Amino acid sequence: MGPYFEYYTSRCKEFLCDGGENVSVKTHAEGLRIARLILQGEDKEAILRELAGGSEQYTRQRKLYEASIDLIAGLLTMADVGVLESRATGRRPLKWTTGSLHSLLAMEFAHQKEMDATTNAKIEKRFIANNISKIAGIELKWTNNLADHLLLHGDDKSVYIFHHAEFLKFQSQVLAVGFWPDGLLEETLRTLALLFPQNDRGTRRLIAGIKGIDQTVRCCGISRAQDRRFEKFSVWHDRLVILKQAFDDSQPHKITQWWWDRRNSVQWYTFWVAILVFVLTVFFGTVQSIEGALQVYLSYKSLQGEDGEGLHVRSSG
Repeated sequence: MGPYFEYYTSRCKEFLCDGGENVSVKTHAEGLRIARLILQGEDKEAILRELAGGSEQYTRQRKLYEASIDLIAGLLTMADVGVLESRATGRRPLKWTTGSLHSLLAMEFAHQKEMDATTNAKIEKRFIANNISKIAGIELKWTNNLADHLLLHGDDKSVYIFHHAEFLKFQSQVLAVGFWPDGLLEETLRTLALLFPQNDRGTRRLIAGIKGIDQTVRCCGISRAQDRRFEKFSVWHDRLVILKQAFDDSQPHKITQWWWDRRNSVQWYTFWVAILVFVLTVFFGTVQSIEGALQVYLSYKSLQGEDGEGLHVRSSG
């Protein structure tokens, strides 16, 4: 859980950066109290009143209590809940104004199947993060915000990946029932298994070379053929369809992308045969040019030698 505690520390610093002036919570005990109220399914307004105690204090310090609740909610879910007025993180926050946190999560991570995937319902084995990066040139951006998972960014030039597999597994064992939307944690782990197959050597090298992320992201299992279908995904269905479309529509621009892009085997062989023919033509052309130049040089030296011998004979006579 090392990566999670790094997130825990950075998130606390984010909220406490002004000496704690923006939040009411000051100790871990106070944070645990808020966490218990959230896990009990209390709505936000009820938690605010519980923390305030008196009506006068509630009115005066509402923003501080609200920021504290958002902080603890974010630590529980690894989703950015609320944004401090003095801070802009660039991440997509969840706005929790009313109701329980469970109801907010249920609304945010509702089943989404608006994108049509009937024309290509099957997800090929080559659709993995390593190929998305090397072939399509889409940058993998590792995020601590679950709400940003699989979200394309920057004109489809990058995609956010929520990498905290260990956190998801822990949550599925401890808080899955009654808190998280049904199937969310398990489906998120299946997206990681799809993108980072644990039996793929390239994936292992990719993850091992990246510091600061949860290395267990490559240990989420193996996607079987029946699992690699868009219909098997509900929460992340639309984002997977959009990412797959971006991958399929991409065209190689660099020589390395041409090498790795074997989606069209005929095109791949044609391109590299043409490159090979071009290289061999240039090579043999260069060799012939050098050989011709060398022959001219040797002929010239030979003629010089003959002229020198002729002069020597005449002078001796």
